[in-house]
Amino acid sequence: MFSLRHRSGQAFVLLLIAFALRSPLFGNPVIHSDEQFYLLVGDRLLHGAWPFVDIFDRKPVGLFLIFAGIRSVGGNGIVMYQLAATLVAAGTAFLVGRIVHRLTAPGSATRSSTTASTAELGAGLIYLVWVMIFDGAGGQSAIWGNALMAGAALLVLGRDADDRRVGSRGVGAMLLIGLAMQIKYTAMFEGIFFGLVLLKQSHATDRSIARLIRNAAFWVAAALFPTAIAWAVYALAGHNDAFVFANFLSIFGQQNDDGFGSSLLKLAGALALSCPLVVPAWHGRRSAPFAMGWLVAAGLAVIIMRNFELLYLLPVALPLAVAAGTGLARVSTRARRRSLIAVLLFGVVAAAVLGGIRVARRGTARQVAALVHMVGQHPPGCLFTFGSEPILYYLTQSCLPTPYIFRSHLSRMTEAHGLGIDPATETARLLAANPGVIVVRADKADTNPATRARVAAAIADRYRLVGVVKVGALPHTVYRLNR
Repeated sequence: MFSLRHRSGQAFVLLLIAFALRSPLFGNPVIHSDEQFYLLVGDRLLHGAWPFVDIFDRKPVGLFLIFAGIRSVGGNGIVMYQLAATLVAAGTAFLVGRIVHRLTAPGSATRSSTTASTAELGAGLIYLVWVMIFDGAGGQSAIWGNALMAGAALLVLGRDADDRRVGSRGVGAMLLIGLAMQIKYTAMFEGIFFGLVLLKQSHATDRSIARLIRNAAFWVAAALFPTAIAWAVYALAGHNDAFVFANFLSIFGQQNDDGFGSSLLKLAGALALSCPLVVPAWHGRRSAPFAMGWLVAAGLAVIIMRNFELLYLLPVALPLAVAAGTGLARVSTRARRRSLIAVLLFGVVAAAVLGGIRVARRGTARQVAALVHMVGQHPPGCLFTFGSEPILYYLTQSCLPTPYIFRSHLSRMTEAHGLGIDPATETARLLAANPGVIVVRADKADTNPATRARVAAAIADRYRLVGVVKVGALPHTVYRLNR
């Protein structure tokens, strides 16, 4: 019999809500430029391309392997990755409920099953809504990484208060964190917090310093193992330098185009959107300090990276939902229901408003289809997009004129010193090969003037205007080589 008190009933509701929230964007190829790029790289990986070598980026290779796996299934790649992300988001929301259960169940024998199911289901719903608010409507890296982090948290917490298998639990948790680091390296900060919790558990169950050191060594090795495997594969293939630069060094050359005022404004906006969850999270601070510590660790990663776009708060959505869920479990039935309804109502409205703004700014499937039609399939001499959408390479099945195909690589000043090459020189090189079609998006404030000048000179010399398509808020101009 279907019941929200049972895990199967909760899982069904979370799956239904996940599809209801995310399905309006199914098929939209420009939900965000990042996941366009991930899909493109995953697709080209199946055709022999090496991330970091043939296509440059800083994200770990594990993220591209996920998209390659999705592409290997077949079907419409855009819809397929969005379906997969929806299933993963629903699964993560279910794990959020399990985490809340483990944090609030000990010492709560008098707690009714209705109270438990409301808090756990509510925490899962909060997660699904807040990842939409934080720009996670598609397949952003944290959507996949959060699932692994939730699994790691369950292992860290153990099944009950008397669970003494801390050594094996720790290895499993740290291996999941290591896999999450191969999706997004900032998972390391949450992993450090989990490691400290495990050390405390280990010390509490066995006072032996030798065993503590042995456990710590195993846990660190497990966390580093996935990255070590990826590094070894690249080194054995002769791509050690490319792997090291892309994964560990290039980030130091990337520039943040936000000034202090802009960063402060974005941070204030992020905090305002998180405020409705602060009250329930505060109620659970004493009974479940693990959730608050986890939230601080995830927030610290955002602060250290100094980028306060809502997108970068997606890892925070996970412990934030857990903390809110633990608070909901500690208040009266009436207060819990009123709080949950108010929180979800705010969240759904905020997600709808922000989602509409994003679609208006970024574009729709119909607009992209018009641009693809203007470019044509298999453009001779490759397509070159200057600041335009990376998904165009995928949709037109174009060859790649350069390893630096993400839209900011050659077009924006943020990457002027983060690629390991001179963007102007690389732009001149690829233009000398006469790409068959050039698509230029309208300039932004931080457009690289050196590369922009070279593109403009090449267009004026040997290209003709085909047309202009407005994708979202910005026009994209298509030029074809004179032959």
